[in-house]
Amino acid sequence: MSDAKVTFARLDSLDAPTGQEQTFGFACPIKKGHRCEGLIMAGRTILKRDPQGQNGGIAQWDWNGNRTAPTFTPSINDGFCGWHGYLRNGRCVNAQSADEPEPT
Repeated sequence: MSDAKVTFARLDSLDAPTGQEQTFGFACPIKKGHRCEGLIMAGRTILKRDPQGQNGGIAQWDWNGNRTAPTFTPSINDGFCGWHGYLRNGRCVNAQSADEPEPT
């Protein structure tokens, strides 16, 4: 099972203490050693939200507020490695909601 190893940061890329989370990152479930970083958390910045990134805004994700076992919505489509799935309860699950194996 793939532990997402979620980290939280501020927009300036510094680690975010509790209550100052603005972005998140996670360990890629298919490419060992790769991390997807800098995903914007909805409602935590003044940046305009635009789910498709086509109308002058930026894609953002809703967070359940749990730092230990975070869930983010909607799905994440990582353009670098091609993974498309969800972070649920601190785990990476694919678009069909199956738990991802640890990357090899």
